[in-house]
Amino acid sequence: MATERLLSSTSATQLLLFGLVGYLAYGSLRALYNIYFSPLSRFPGPKLRAGFYFPYYFERLRGNYVTNWRRLHETYGEIVRISPDNVSIISAEAWRDIYGLSKELQKDWRYYRRDPLDSADDLINSRDKDHARMRRSLNHAFSEQALRSQEDIITGYVDLMISKLHHRAKAQTPVDVTRWMNATTFDITGDLTFGEPFGALDADADYPWIEHLFDGLIWINLATTLMQYPIVGTPVIALLRRLPALAQAKARYISYVDQKLGKRLSSDTDRNDFIGHMAKNTKGIGFSPEELRLTSNILILAGSETSATCLSGAIYFLLRHPHWTSQLHSELRNSFHSPSEMTFRSLAPLKVLNAIIQESLRMYPPLPIDLPRMTPKQGATIAGTFIPPNTRVGIPMYPAYRSKSNFKDPDTFAPSRWLGDEKYASDRRAVFQPFSMGSRNCIGQNFAWAEMRCILARLVWGFEMELCRESERWDEGQKVYFVWFKPPLMVKLKARNEAVA
Repeated sequence: MATERLLSSTSATQLLLFGLVGYLAYGSLRALYNIYFSPLSRFPGPKLRAGFYFPYYFERLRGNYVTNWRRLHETYGEIVRISPDNVSIISAEAWRDIYGLSKELQKDWRYYRRDPLDSADDLINSRDKDHARMRRSLNHAFSEQALRSQEDIITGYVDLMISKLHHRAKAQTPVDVTRWMNATTFDITGDLTFGEPFGALDADADYPWIEHLFDGLIWINLATTLMQYPIVGTPVIALLRRLPALAQAKARYISYVDQKLGKRLSSDTDRNDFIGHMAKNTKGIGFSPEELRLTSNILILAGSETSATCLSGAIYFLLRHPHWTSQLHSELRNSFHSPSEMTFRSLAPLKVLNAIIQESLRMYPPLPIDLPRMTPKQGATIAGTFIPPNTRVGIPMYPAYRSKSNFKDPDTFAPSRWLGDEKYASDRRAVFQPFSMGSRNCIGQNFAWAEMRCILARLVWGFEMELCRESERWDEGQKVYFVWFKPPLMVKLKARNEAVA
């Protein structure tokens, strides 16, 4: 019996060893093929990345991939092989070839995989036919007419923010601008989605549901990365889902959203808000109940985070470059007698205000990542270069906007580049597409622009601001899990004498 057990143990050990050796041999041969014989072998990039996937997935999990990719493009040029099947491109011409309506490539559905527990898709991960249906339903909610009808709601929350910041200024208490921007845009988007705010502006500390949204992004990033290796990822994710803390947090969030959504749908109102348009399911155009719930989550995150990130970045850059703060304040004082005159229409033509927001979007794009697409079975010519079939391609915004091949002095905050300064005549501004391009571009970009102009103008009109010492290097070392994970931006406020809240 002992001998049989020994033989059995030896046999099992040998099988395990043979399996391991076989796996390593296959991996090595596959890596050699990827590096030297793959159709992508002619594209520049580190050999380790060409051979193996793990550098790409590891940096995604660490949240530092956009800064890594920037260094890769600085070293290897405008087209870089990021992983065995992934090519990153930062040229302006690539936008129309990848995302443009005439040549729009299909999404890489490995990246846009929906949660297996969800029974429907949302606006982001829906296939083309469903996406077109949802988009048609939502177009009315983000039209110019709808924006005009929403203006009083938006400015009401801006007034509330300014009033609360005046109290902080009187108390000489430094404020976390990042928190206040998130709270303001979160309440605005909550009201326009569910008919009532989340109460973030009234909270004395960080609002928990904002934290839950960002925690959710970390989870999605982890799940998306793990599922690139289904043999490993599927059981690991299944195990993680069983963790009580994670399961309870998700259940609480879903319950909260369902409660908000149910209350809005049962209300007897004809408000011209997002849900009002989404719930109109006529002639096959509209959202199913599950699509409605999932897409409302997307609207809350996308509708608040884009503006909050840009505004946080704009304030940081203005305080690092006070002469631009002075120029913006002068433009506002020359254009208005009081904040009550600042409407969406009257703010839209202000050149300095628009240039500061544009430059903030370039320096600190709210979505710094690529939006991956797949080349078709016949391949595709992108920016004059043939890309083989079944290749993941994309334009990572942060590396593209900080590239010397696209912008002169790319690390310099220079709104003048958007004001006709000849010094920046060589800038390839066509690469600047912060709201993407094509049929899947940001549906709410007009809303975001109006909101950002209004909030930034009111802040600069109402307060003198000074950056606290601990935030002088605020933009350095931030992690990215789809969006920037921003640290506190601590600022001292002093009410301007001419300010009228």
